[in-house]
Amino acid sequence: MSPISRVEGIPRYVQIRESLRNEIQSKTLLPGQKLPSEDELAAQFGVSRMTVRQGISDLLDEGVLYRKHGIGTFIAQPQVSRDHTRLTNFFESSQANHVEATMRVLIADILPARLKMAKALALNEGELAIRIKTLRMADGIPVTVHDAYVPYKLFPQLLQEDLESHHIWEYMDQYGYTVKRAVQRLEAHEADEEIARLLEIEEGAPVLYKERTVYTEDGTPVEFTYCYNRGDRYSLTVTLSR
Repeated sequence: MSPISRVEGIPRYVQIRESLRNEIQSKTLLPGQKLPSEDELAAQFGVSRMTVRQGISDLLDEGVLYRKHGIGTFIAQPQVSRDHTRLTNFFESSQANHVEATMRVLIADILPARLKMAKALALNEGELAIRIKTLRMADGIPVTVHDAYVPYKLFPQLLQEDLESHHIWEYMDQYGYTVKRAVQRLEAHEADEEIARLLEIEEGAPVLYKERTVYTEDGTPVEFTYCYNRGDRYSLTVTLSR
């Protein structure tokens, strides 16, 4: 970090904020790393401590940085922020957040549809469904357990596809079923033993639980999902109007 120069119309605290942001995005500063003290940053940037504090304050508000009382300021782990005004998949959302997305398949199987999923997928109870349970990671940090069910009769070859490198919606599109809308319900839950182990959090830690049914343009249900998202690594945005 080097001293900053005066730029007409751009306050110095904004330059400091964006300089720190760039170092975080370029991974010069890594998640979990402690920032130098305000006095040290003031000396490095050639500004007052108050100016440094202003620049840091915005990054704290955004969740890019976090403070531990009496210890210091640290780089936060990346969050996956989902814009729930648009229907996007995990890879698309991660790309928008400049996060490297990876998935690991935990279960890939064919099973009889139980009542709840059968109703959601317009199947008869006991009709075959494909289950694909994945652990989803952002920059190597587990953020979501995604437990999806799709009608076997619509996608009989799905389990032969590469389910870790491509989102299943891409394969659905190849089958002629393009995802267009979804209905979902969100709840606050506590992580049980299995979810805590997979997401590497404490049992009882907060998770954002989601049930979602995905439809094509003509209203055909193609996916029903139970989803568990880490409360400290996942956020959502919803646009409201009246």
